[in-house]
Amino acid sequence: MKNVLSQARWRLCYSLFKFLLFFILPLAASAQQSFKGKVTDGKEPLIGVSVTVKGTSTGGFTDAEGNFEVKTSLEKPVLVFSMVGYSTKEVAAVSSGNIEVVMEESNIGLDEVVVVGYGVQRKSDLTGAISQVKTEDIENRTVVNAQQALQGKAAGVQVIQTSGAPGSNPTIRIRGFSSNSSSDPLYVVDGLRTSNIAGIDPNNIESMEVLKDAASAAIYGAQAGNGVILITTKKGKSGVAKITYDYQMSTSELNRIPKVMNAQQYVSYMTEANFITPNEVNTLWDGVTNTNWADIAFEKSLMHRHNLGLQGGNEKGTYFVGLSYLDQDGIVVGNQDVYNRVSGMINGDYKIRPWLKIGTTNTLEKWTSQTVSENSEYGSLLAAVLTMDPLTPNLYSENNLPDFMKSHLQVGRALIRNSSRDYYGVSRIFESEQIHPGIMRDVNQNKNSGANILGTMFMDIMPLKGLVFTSKFGYRGAFSNNHTFQDMYYANAVAYRDKINMSRTNSNSIYYQWENFANYHFKLKSHDFTVMAGTSYQHTETASVNAAGNELIKNDLPYRDLDFLAPTATRTIGGIQLYTRQLSYFGRLSYNYLDKLLFQASLRRDASDNSILPYENRWGTFPAMSLGYVISKEKFFPKTDWISFLKVRASWGQNGSTGPLGGYAYLASIMSGGMYPYSSDINYQVASSPNTLTNPNLKWETSEQTDFGIDLRAFDNRFSATLDYFHKKTSGLLVAITPPYETGVTSTVVNAGNVTNKGFEAELGWEDQFSSGFKYGIKGNIATLKNKVTYLDPSISRISGASYHTFTGITAFEQGLPVWYFRGYELQGINRETGDPIFKDQFTVDTNGDGIPDQGDGIINDQDMAMIGSAIPDFTYGITLTGSFKGFDLTVFGAGSQGNQIYNALTRIDRPRGNKLSIFYDERWTPTNQDAPRPRPNANGEDKYWISDAAIFDASFFKIKQLQIGYRLPSSLLSKLKVDNCRVYTSLDDWFVFTKYPGMDPEASAGSTSALGVDKGAYPIAKKLVFGINLSF
Repeated sequence: MKNVLSQARWRLCYSLFKFLLFFILPLAASAQQSFKGKVTDGKEPLIGVSVTVKGTSTGGFTDAEGNFEVKTSLEKPVLVFSMVGYSTKEVAAVSSGNIEVVMEESNIGLDEVVVVGYGVQRKSDLTGAISQVKTEDIENRTVVNAQQALQGKAAGVQVIQTSGAPGSNPTIRIRGFSSNSSSDPLYVVDGLRTSNIAGIDPNNIESMEVLKDAASAAIYGAQAGNGVILITTKKGKSGVAKITYDYQMSTSELNRIPKVMNAQQYVSYMTEANFITPNEVNTLWDGVTNTNWADIAFEKSLMHRHNLGLQGGNEKGTYFVGLSYLDQDGIVVGNQDVYNRVSGMINGDYKIRPWLKIGTTNTLEKWTSQTVSENSEYGSLLAAVLTMDPLTPNLYSENNLPDFMKSHLQVGRALIRNSSRDYYGVSRIFESEQIHPGIMRDVNQNKNSGANILGTMFMDIMPLKGLVFTSKFGYRGAFSNNHTFQDMYYANAVAYRDKINMSRTNSNSIYYQWENFANYHFKLKSHDFTVMAGTSYQHTETASVNAAGNELIKNDLPYRDLDFLAPTATRTIGGIQLYTRQLSYFGRLSYNYLDKLLFQASLRRDASDNSILPYENRWGTFPAMSLGYVISKEKFFPKTDWISFLKVRASWGQNGSTGPLGGYAYLASIMSGGMYPYSSDINYQVASSPNTLTNPNLKWETSEQTDFGIDLRAFDNRFSATLDYFHKKTSGLLVAITPPYETGVTSTVVNAGNVTNKGFEAELGWEDQFSSGFKYGIKGNIATLKNKVTYLDPSISRISGASYHTFTGITAFEQGLPVWYFRGYELQGINRETGDPIFKDQFTVDTNGDGIPDQGDGIINDQDMAMIGSAIPDFTYGITLTGSFKGFDLTVFGAGSQGNQIYNALTRIDRPRGNKLSIFYDERWTPTNQDAPRPRPNANGEDKYWISDAAIFDASFFKIKQLQIGYRLPSSLLSKLKVDNCRVYTSLDDWFVFTKYPGMDPEASAGSTSALGVDKGAYPIAKKLVFGINLSF
C-alpha cells in the first residue's frame, strides 16, 4: 500500500511538472534587434542598473563594467534606466553605435517597491512599520534557511537559535513575546500561508518583508497576532536568458570549548566534597588520564552547496527555474548529524491577452537528516561532553581491557566498540545517563526524511484601467518519516539497555487556500486612491501514524524493522487525523494626497473552524488604520541637502490568534477506562467520566498595537534613518488552568491573561563614494524590548514552565513579571566561616495586617523563590559594513543581544560526581579563600544552590557572523571565456564571539517558549571557513 501511495504521489508531481512547463516553453521571441551601451554615474560604471524597454517587461541589467545589451522586436524603442539611489532616465534607442547613459543620484530607496499584504507599495508611501531584507543581504552567506538570514538585518526581529545542528530551524520573534504558548509569526510565500519555509533555498529569495506593526499585518487578521513575514521568491526578467551558478564549500568546527575541570581539579573538588574518597581515587584513577571529551566528541566537518538558476522571458512572459543541492555534515564525530536537501523552483507568468495574465510559483523539496541527542538532562551527547568525568579513558584495546569491563562481558552485558574494534571507556566514577559521547552517538540513531511541495497558481484580469482582479489558488503538502533505532548497551548501573528498540512515525499534512481579491487604483485630481477587497478560504488536513517495539531479534541492518520483533516484544501503535478550515473577508483603502498626506485603513473578518472555537465566538473582526505626513513636501520646509525627506507616521490595529487551540477544547471530552465503585461493597467497575470542562466563552487572543515612526533621508541622501516606538498589548491569553478538585478534572482552557511588549527601534544607514572609486556603506539596527505579564486570572498564582530533573517551575509565567522568567533562590553571599551559601529570606509574613508581606519567616523554602533572571534581552542589534574598490569587495556583518541571561542546567543533585565548569572550582570557598564568591563543594543548601541565581549567567553576546572578501574578475578576461560575471570569495562566518557566558554558545536554549534560555546541552553554532564562486552566463 505504501508503494502504491508513493507511486501515485510522484505521478502527481510529474504531471504537475509538465503542466508548469507550459509557462516557460512559449516564450521565444520574434525577429529582434539588439541595443548595446554603457551606464555610468559620470565617472565610474554602474553595476546592476535595470534596463527595460518602455511599455514592455523586456530588459536586463548592466554588468560589472556598466555594459548592457537589450533585444526587442520594437522598431523605435525607448529604454528606461533605473537603479536605487538614482533618478530614472529614459533614452531613445538607436541601433548604430553604443548608447552612453549618465545617471544622477536621487532619493535613496524612496521609489523602491515594497511587498505588502495583497499588493505592493512604494517605500515612500508606507504608513506602517515594515522592514525589508533583500537578496543582496542574503546571498553568499552560509545560512541554509530563510529565518537565519533575518538575524541582525531587521530591527525588532529576534532570531532564537535553539540548536546549531545541521538542518535545524531557528525561531523568530517579532516585537517580543505575545503569548504563553507559541509566538511564531505567520509566513507568507508568494501569497501562500505556511508554517515551514525550510525547503526554500535562501538563494532563491528575492526579498523578505517583515510586517511588524498591527496596521501592516492586520490584513492577515487572525493569524497575524505575532507579526507576518512575506517572502517573495525570484521571478524571471524579460530580455536575454541568463544562467547563474553558485557554489559554496565550507569547513566547520567547534567555536568555543568551555573550560571544565581537568582531572586534578576534578579530584580535588570531589574529595573536598566527600563525593569521592581518597581510596576510590587511588583505585579508580591511574593518576595520568585526563580525558578532554570535547576533543573526542567533535571534529571538523564539510558543507557543500550548489545553486543553479535559469531566467528569462520576453514581452509575453517570464520564467525562473532554480535547482539547489545542500550536503551539510555536523561537527560531532561520525555521520550521525547530517542534513541533505535537494530543492527545485519553477516560477513563471504568461500574458495571454493584454488584459489577461496567468502564472505560477512552485517549490519542491526532498530532504533527509540524522540527529544526535541534545538539550536533555537524561542523555544529551552535548551535555555529556561537559559532565563526563575526566578520569575515565576514552578507549581500551581488547588486549588491555580492565578486569571490571571483562566481568561485564562475562555476564553478557553489551559493551560498545568503535569502528577499530576498541572498547569505549566505561566510567566507574560517574554513574549517570550522561555517558561516553561515543556510546551515546553509536547506539542511538534518529533518521528523518521527507518531502515538501508548495506553490500557487494565479490569474490576473484587467477589465478596466487601474482595476486588477486576482484569483489565486495555493497549495502545500508536507510528508515526513522518522525512524528511531536504539541498540543494546551498557555504560553503568543507571545507563544501560537490555533490548533493541525501534519506532517509526509517518506524518502527512495537506493545505490549500483559494483567494479572490481586486485592487482598483484611480485618481481624482490631486487625490490618489487604491481600494482592495477580497475573500479567502483555507483548508488543512493532518494525519500521522506511529508504531514502536522494544525487542528486535537482531541489530543487523536487515533486521532493523518492526517486522523482526521478538514474540515477547511490547508493541504500541497510535495515530491522529485532524481537519481545520477558515473563511475570511478583507478590504483595504489607501489614500495619497500629493505624496504628502497618506492614509490607510483595513478590515478583516475571520471565521475559525468549529473544532477551535464555539459558534458564538467563531467570528473575529480585526481593524487597523495608519497615517503618514511627509513634512519635507511642504513649501515651508527648507530646501537644503541636509534633510531631503522627512516623514512622520502613526498606526493602530488589532490582530488575533487561537494559539494552541484545537480538538474541540471548548467542549467536555469523555475519558473511558476509569474505575468506579458502584456499590457499598466497593465493587469497582469500568466507567467513563469527563476529562475537561466545557467553556462556551472561549474566544480569540487579541493583540492591539500602536506605533509611532519617523522616516528620514539626509546629507545628500547618503544617510537614512527609520525610527519606531511601539506598544503592543495581547489580551485574552489562552491558559490551561486547574479547576476546583470537586469537578473531577485536571485542567480546562480559559482566556485568562494579558501581556504587553513595548520598545524602541532604529534602522540607520550611510552610503558614500570617494572620487577614487572606493564605495562604502554602513547599516545598523537596534531594538529595545520591555515585556510584562499585566494580568493573570486571580485563580492562577503562576504557571510553571520548564523543569530540570526534580526541579519544576524553573521558568514561570506570572503577573507583574516578564513571560517565562527564571525562578529560583537569590544568593546573598557565602558564610565566611562555613563556606555555605546564604539565601535571601523573602518577605512572606504580614506583621501589621495591611495585606502586604513585610518580613521573612526565617525558613528558606519554596516560598522564598523569586525572579532571578530572564532570557529576554534588553535590546538586540546588528551592523553591516560594506566596501568595494575596482573588482574587490568586503563585507563585515555582526549581530548581538544585550541583557539576556541563561540558566545553566547541567548539574543534577542526584548525580553529584558529574564534572562542572571550572569556575565552580576556581571560585570555590576554602579555608584559605574565605571571600570566595562560590560555596565550598557539597555545602549545606547545595540542593537550593543549583536552582539559584548562581546558575544564572550573563548571555549577552556579539558575534561577527560574516567577514567576507570577494573579487570580481574583469570583463575583458570573462568575455574570452563567454562568461558574463565571475566572482570568487572567502569568508569567516561565526568565527568571532564576544561573550561572558562560560558555556558552549550564548545563543543556546532548550526551547523558544517556556524553556527559553535554559541550557541543557544545546548543539552549538559552529564557526565556518567558507569558499565560494558566483558565475553568470
